[in-house]
Amino acid sequence: MSESDDDDRTHDPTPQRREKFRKEGQVARSRDAGGVASVLAAGAAIAFTHDSIRRAFEELMRATIGNADTLGRGELEGVRTALAGAALRAIGPPLVAASMAGVIVGFAQAGLHLELDLAAPKAERLNPIAKLGQMLSPKHAMGEIVLALAKVLLVGVVAYRALLDELPALIGLGAADLPTATGTLAAAVVHVGLHAIGAASAIALADYGWSRFQLEKRLKMTLQELKDEMRQEDGDPKVKGRMRARARQLARSRMMNDVKNAAVVVTNPTHVAVALRYDDTDPAPVVVAKGHDHVALAIRREARRAGIPIVESRALARTLDAEVPIGKPSRVEHFAAVAKVLAFVYALRGRKPTARRGAAGPRVARRVQQPLT
Repeated sequence: MSESDDDDRTHDPTPQRREKFRKEGQVARSRDAGGVASVLAAGAAIAFTHDSIRRAFEELMRATIGNADTLGRGELEGVRTALAGAALRAIGPPLVAASMAGVIVGFAQAGLHLELDLAAPKAERLNPIAKLGQMLSPKHAMGEIVLALAKVLLVGVVAYRALLDELPALIGLGAADLPTATGTLAAAVVHVGLHAIGAASAIALADYGWSRFQLEKRLKMTLQELKDEMRQEDGDPKVKGRMRARARQLARSRMMNDVKNAAVVVTNPTHVAVALRYDDTDPAPVVVAKGHDHVALAIRREARRAGIPIVESRALARTLDAEVPIGKPSRVEHFAAVAKVLAFVYALRGRKPTARRGAAGPRVARRVQQPLT
């Protein structure tokens, strides 16, 4: 990403872009947060279970040093049992706590989302050349070395200062009894450890903040990216236009096909055409097709081909076109005018029984294409 691209990225990211980054695994995270949380959890587990750990080691001592005759005879079954119990009680709780803390922190940073696509093997991930090139890059290597040294230096300085505070008490341990010396040493270790963990936690928080800042910077969008995403969200206008045109074409084809089943076409006289169907199954005359200008001409042309009578009635044609949708029956207030037209058509068919279909159709259509008075 060039500097010019960064300068153009001034628009806030959309939810779709954030979701895309999240699915690709690009989230703000600290590389040290999991380790710090695991150490803290392990320390807390040891603090809560120290009595159980102490009893486990006491049992181990009694089974070994306290029972030397058994060891001399080679009876090691009790020793194995005591050793397994001590290891389980001493290592189990800290290990479980550290594992759970690492998992929780990972989910807290990345969120609880199951993305199977990230686990699927991909050729670019299996290719080690790109990763090795990044690792062996002088700029990348120097940055990683400097960062690691800075972390070690900061934690070391904090731990050293805490150790200096405990040094006077540690120097006098030679004259103290064993319980006092053990307690003082344990307190010193806890004090130095807490300071070191605190420094590591501060580094982890700073790392997370920097990672989030970098992520928000990458999430920023250019005006063109924003337009492209809006176009994808709403649909390409050209594609939508073609789909609408196709839908109109299909609807017009169906409408023209329905003209063949009409009883009459009412016109005004050339700008508007409305085709009415009235079969035994229709409760009222139904508008099966209507249109203006070139569509009206197409309806008239289809009616002539099918031998459908065409009657000019300006007021009725305008009213039906404005008030009755295609596929709907005419309203009660239209019945009188529609009945007048249908009566005229039925009377005409009584004189010409073959007028609805066949070769006589066009001649009948021309004969009734006169204003209905």
